Amino acid sequence: MTDKITGRPNHIEDALVMMHTRQWFTWTDSKNKIYTNLRLTEKVGIDGNIVDNPVTELPSESAVNAKLKELQNAWDSANG
Repeated sequence: MTDKITGRPNHIEDALVMMHTRQWFTWTDSKNKIYTNLRLTEKVGIDGNIVDNPVTELPSESAVNAKLKELQNAWDSANG
């Protein structure tokens, strides 16, 4: 959900996609993408196969927010 005008990361989903590969997470409410609605997917696609998700626990909310801040700082440094 990067800012469509500037390209700056502005949502926890931006951080989540950088934390692990593949579609390892999902939302219980796709119209309300907040940490409380974050869930692990049961299965992921790897090399054409559907397998158990290798990610076994969600990162903490603070870890997700820290990753988002890291991405924002990097963007700000590169574009400031």
